Amino acid sequence: MPTAENPGALTRAQLDADPRLPDSASVRKRARKAVRQLQVGLSASRPLGQRSPGEMFANVYGGTRDLFNPLTFAVVDVGRTQFGGGARVTAPFRVITRHRLTVGVDAARQNDLRRNWANCNAVFTATPSCPALPAEKGVLQLHQREIVSSLGPYLRDELQLAPGLLVSGGVRADVVKFEVRDAFLTDGRDDSGARTLRAVSPMAGAVLRFAPFGALYFNTGSAFETPTTTELGNQPNGNAGLNQDLKPQFSTTYETGFRGALLSRVQFDVALYAAAVRDELIPFEIPGGNGRTYFRNAGRTQRRGVEVEMEVNAGPVSLETSYTFSHFRFRDFTSPSGRFAGNVIPGIPEHQAQGGATWRSGSYFVTVEALTKSALFVDDANTARTDAFATFNARVGGIALGRLPWLSPVVSVQNLLDKKYVGSVAVNAAGTPATAKAYEPAPGRTVFVGLTVGAGR
Repeated sequence: MPTAENPGALTRAQLDADPRLPDSASVRKRARKAVRQLQVGLSASRPLGQRSPGEMFANVYGGTRDLFNPLTFAVVDVGRTQFGGGARVTAPFRVITRHRLTVGVDAARQNDLRRNWANCNAVFTATPSCPALPAEKGVLQLHQREIVSSLGPYLRDELQLAPGLLVSGGVRADVVKFEVRDAFLTDGRDDSGARTLRAVSPMAGAVLRFAPFGALYFNTGSAFETPTTTELGNQPNGNAGLNQDLKPQFSTTYETGFRGALLSRVQFDVALYAAAVRDELIPFEIPGGNGRTYFRNAGRTQRRGVEVEMEVNAGPVSLETSYTFSHFRFRDFTSPSGRFAGNVIPGIPEHQAQGGATWRSGSYFVTVEALTKSALFVDDANTARTDAFATFNARVGGIALGRLPWLSPVVSVQNLLDKKYVGSVAVNAAGTPATAKAYEPAPGRTVFVGLTVGAGR
């Protein structure tokens, strides 16, 4: 049941003057979020036969989530119930070569009751939106039920074509239906409506093993990502209901790499990928929107990158390091703000590296971590960016008592050197580069203390 205050984003001048400064509108309107949620699930599996590597698997789940979220533009209350499940059968057989066939289906349903009221915090004179003061919630502005249903059958086969060579292929069909039932009819219109989004997503891959050194792999596939109910519901024209112009995002990805081990002490993974995305979902704000985020589709984008990971175990000391290079660009994108073909996609650093070292002695450990990211752009026009940064973390812990019950304390210090840096950005915040509230500072030095109590081994 987490509760979080929302300090909001800052302009560049505010960030440089005092990164601990909260956004004044967020303070006046008491922007915050309180969540209560519960989820339960059940899964079961059984082999197809005593000697068969095949199996049957099924799972079901359900839950509730209540969100109370005062924002600068409204007080939002969402009550959610959700349930779903899936089933699959994996069966090995031999036709010319060995196969491992999987057939399955996933299904889910989400039911949200959403209500928005005018935010009357810091309103001292009665207005049509805030007629009864003092009160946080003013007049009701939106009252609707949002229902999302999805069904996704899939098929996958793995073929052993030769010793050390495994080839796989599959396909998934997704149908997602969004439905809005408008219960706020006093505005003189019914914004009820529905949209059904469909996609067929194939995939293929191959793995060639070079025992005992490692494996070379290649994967290609397409992906289908729908907008969320919030992304479909937030419309720049202020209308309720569903945005009929916002499209799902489609991508085709190619990946190749090599993973393996050396001398049983060094494990590594090197991957190269390229993804072509159509109708990528891009966030933006509008002047006078009080920080509310809307979404539109970019025409086409191109993502290329390299990922490298390595882990070394040397007695009591283990080392981990990773590096990511992300070359993400708009290929074809025109919005009301201009043409951005060739620009860098905002919100993503081009270079990111992290590493850590852990020393263990008996039941105790000490870990030191480092993270560095290059600058990233905050808007589609690439007119402003954050600064690059490096930060360090440390953890100390272990098992203080080995007998029952046992105790395991841990102390963690995040941002050890109290570095001032931007942890995230509000992409395409409204305003000019000087006035846009795009920068969300990361916390300074933060200490966590935890204790695990165990009654058994």
